[in-house]
Amino acid sequence: MTFCPNGLFAGCVTLVVAITSVQQATNPAVALSRIEGTYPPIAQSARVGGTVNVRVGVRPDGTVSETTLLRDVPLLSGAAVKAASGATFECRQCTEPATPHTISFVFSLLDTQDSPPPPVWKQTGTASTEVTIFGNSPLCDHCGPLTWYRVRAARCLWLWRCGETY
Repeated sequence: MTFCPNGLFAGCVTLVVAITSVQQATNPAVALSRIEGTYPPIAQSARVGGTVNVRVGVRPDGTVSETTLLRDVPLLSGAAVKAASGATFECRQCTEPATPHTISFVFSLLDTQDSPPPPVWKQTGTASTEVTIFGNSPLCDHCGPLTWYRVRAARCLWLWRCGETY
């Protein structure tokens, strides 16, 4: 710090702060290490997909202290909150009792009958993670083409002659 002239001392401090903030941006304080989530069966049968955002408070030991629902999809939010509350994080340089972290759950349906792959996640910022949970869309193999038949009651056919064509 003695290298800076009198008028540039504030500029040197700003440079040190900028370098520190760049290091924090590339090395997040909270990183997701384990998460387990499943696609709700009712949402699979209704073919509902979407994104649910959940904010969690991460304790210094890596467990979740609280969850807050930020963006809701009615059939999917329960599964997202359950997965977020059971997640485990790697907390580096955590000094607060609960460090905030946002998880975006993306629920996506696949068109295969195989078992869906496990959840996939990636760090999208210093305080956010995107988790993709896969499910299978139900396929109806026994359903054939729909044919419509005109059904009339017997009294309609006899009384009003509904079955005749003129």
